[in-house]
Amino acid sequence: MEFEEFEAILRDVRAAEAGRTLPEGFQLFDSWRASDADIERAESELGVQLPEKYKVFMQRHGGGVFQFMELLPMVSPDGRSEDLIEVNLDQFRAAGFISVSPVGTGDWWGFSVSDGVCRDVVDIWMHEDGRITRYASDFLEFVARQGLRVAN
Repeated sequence: MEFEEFEAILRDVRAAEAGRTLPEGFQLFDSWRASDADIERAESELGVQLPEKYKVFMQRHGGGVFQFMELLPMVSPDGRSEDLIEVNLDQFRAAGFISVSPVGTGDWWGFSVSDGVCRDVVDIWMHEDGRITRYASDFLEFVARQGLRVAN
């Protein structure tokens, strides 16, 4: 999926949600955006090259709540929230996997890594056995499908 298509889907979703009353303290999007420095820091500390669509998405839209899912912010906006660096230096350090979003069951969505480069496809890492399987062809398809619940 390309950004033009993704942005059109996102505009439609936001238009459909406009005017909807949400419970106090609840929001559909956190928008914890990443700066160039945040991205450089994450890539340096994790020793990987992140996918281009993921980096651009994190600059445009950011981490945190993204409607029906949660995306790890590149760097914690408050110093208390888990972020991409913290999670991946801890649990996934030697797994050949960069986790970007918790599934909520102990499993994680993210990118498989080969020779320091993250693949463009989004995989799911199963906590029970460490098995990694493909979930979406790229990050934008993943967010549209999982976060916005748009079938493709």
